[in-house]
Amino acid sequence: MKKNLMSVIILALCVVNLILNCLLVFVCMPSSQKVNSLITEIASVLKLELVGSDAPLVEIENIKVFQSTEDITINLKDDGTGTPHYAVVSIAISMDGASEDYTNLNTLLASGEGFINDDVRSVLASYTISEINSQEVQNKAKKEILQKLQKRFNTDCIYSVDFKSLLTS
Repeated sequence: MKKNLMSVIILALCVVNLILNCLLVFVCMPSSQKVNSLITEIASVLKLELVGSDAPLVEIENIKVFQSTEDITINLKDDGTGTPHYAVVSIAISMDGASEDYTNLNTLLASGEGFINDDVRSVLASYTISEINSQEVQNKAKKEILQKLQKRFNTDCIYSVDFKSLLTS
């Protein structure tokens, strides 16, 4: 008799568990789907992208980096204090090694490092020390340098400019 009573209790608990699981699926899933669609709509209104970055996708094995051999010293724009400020920067230029322009461009960059330094100087000299220490302004400056280099060398092979080091004083 005890065995049958235990079996009935276990069966009753299994049925209750089944009913609660069904309730969970049919009540929570629609609201979960509604929340997901709401988030998708909000992201589309705000024009957020799940993938991110404007940089073209380059295969990792095709990334070639040209690094400046010397540090560039730049006089920064006067911030009104009367104290001269300067920045010492070293850059790295990332290129697409699979591009048609790469072999030609690589030799041009090695021989035209003065032009590169001039473009970096002209961009960074337009900022004050407090501006250049901001990450947002550094990203803006990198984009400006990238555009100048792409225009100077007439290529899209260069897809990124990074600061190897940036010291301000």
